[in-house]
Amino acid sequence: MSLESQLAPARVEPGQRGRWAGVAVVCLGVMMAFVNVSSTISALPAVQNDLHTSPSQLVWISSAYSLLVVSLVMSAGTLGDLVGRRAVFLSGVAVFAASSALAFFSGSAGALITAQALMGVGGAAILPASLSIVSHAFADPRERTGAISVWASCSGLGLAIGPLTAGVLLDDFGWHAVFLINVVLGLVALALTPSLVPESRYPSRRLDLGGVVLGTIVVASATYAIIEGASAGYTAGRIVAVYVVFAVSLVAFVRVELRHRDPMLDLRLFRSPSFSAVLGVAAATMFGFVGVALLSVLDLERVRELGALATGLRMLVMFGTYILVSAAAARLVRRVGFLAMLTGGLLIMGGGALLLLATGPYAGFERMWPGLLVVGIGSGLLVAPSTAAAVNSVPAGQAGMASAAVNMFRQLGSVLGPSILGTIVTTGFSRTLVTGRSPAEAFTSAVHTGLLVGGTTLLAVVVPTALFVRHRAAPAGKD
Repeated sequence: MSLESQLAPARVEPGQRGRWAGVAVVCLGVMMAFVNVSSTISALPAVQNDLHTSPSQLVWISSAYSLLVVSLVMSAGTLGDLVGRRAVFLSGVAVFAASSALAFFSGSAGALITAQALMGVGGAAILPASLSIVSHAFADPRERTGAISVWASCSGLGLAIGPLTAGVLLDDFGWHAVFLINVVLGLVALALTPSLVPESRYPSRRLDLGGVVLGTIVVASATYAIIEGASAGYTAGRIVAVYVVFAVSLVAFVRVELRHRDPMLDLRLFRSPSFSAVLGVAAATMFGFVGVALLSVLDLERVRELGALATGLRMLVMFGTYILVSAAAARLVRRVGFLAMLTGGLLIMGGGALLLLATGPYAGFERMWPGLLVVGIGSGLLVAPSTAAAVNSVPAGQAGMASAAVNMFRQLGSVLGPSILGTIVTTGFSRTLVTGRSPAEAFTSAVHTGLLVGGTTLLAVVVPTALFVRHRAAPAGKD
């Protein structure tokens, strides 16, 4: 039986207009997932002042969400294939909106961290389900790439909306109101999804319970070690214990997946150097994008002493450019191919991060905006094409698995960027301050070190990308 005939009973074939209406609705969910990232970063100073949080608690307020997303996103992708992508998307939106309401009523750091973790559960369901819905709605690879570009643009739109709305709400209503943005978006998505988004699933898939459990432990332990190790020290006893958990669970996960008839993550996909390299690009892109965004926000607020709204308006140079370039990326990738887009995007984005080194502690924004603009251009060339390259490089029946994998690597990059670069800034600031420099000079020096690491990382990923990524999409396993 063909894949098409297997899917027929579970799929409603919408018209062209209906398909795009469905894309618009699921993009509301994508926006929720990314609005939360940037609005939370913008609200951190107000949260710290109100709740008197410790540095470790402040890290977890912004990291608990990403930890749960990256840990559960592969499992959620499998669940969507089994029970229905629309059903999983709706469940994720409902959990996300309810958890945002819980964050609104939070009165302590512990309650807010718990709410962020629950939002991560919802985000883990939203991201792979929404991408699978978009990928499944368009059979033609060119149309699919265009739809994925829209999907990716909405992530940037969410990142851009977050600081702006947070700035307005923080000035008038306090940090609690920031989380109402997600409640509103969630209610709209819940109302429109049943009528505009068709259900789809991959009914011949089998539940890989061992893979789900072990995969979650692998990713969760690695991410926890990265985040907590930044404050506790990467050689601390409890962090070393987590390393052991990671290593043991990784070995067990590989054994289980290689033996399972229908694994959660088909490790044979990684036989394709192109697929593996594309996932590396996805992780590096978000490492640089979220990391540079965080350092820029910190620079604007701590060194230039700007408010949240003023900071958000200036960050539109990066976020707005990302949105515009992402919208054009689908047409451009059809002309030049994946290889040129991904290598060029990495070079431009890495160059933009290094260009930000020209911003001194007492310089105006005119020295900063060119670097933000270039980072926005580079990231816009990368996000949608890397996602499309991963999805288009596997058979249609594994699109859900590929979309979950690329989302996991993107979220892993989103965790690594602020965790590693943010740690470089905090430790570098303390070390430089004792040399007698002014706080502004010390903080700028630390930010420059973080930008240097971020830009160098992006440029280093150009090498495996140029060597292994195919010029055009082809089925995985045919290298």
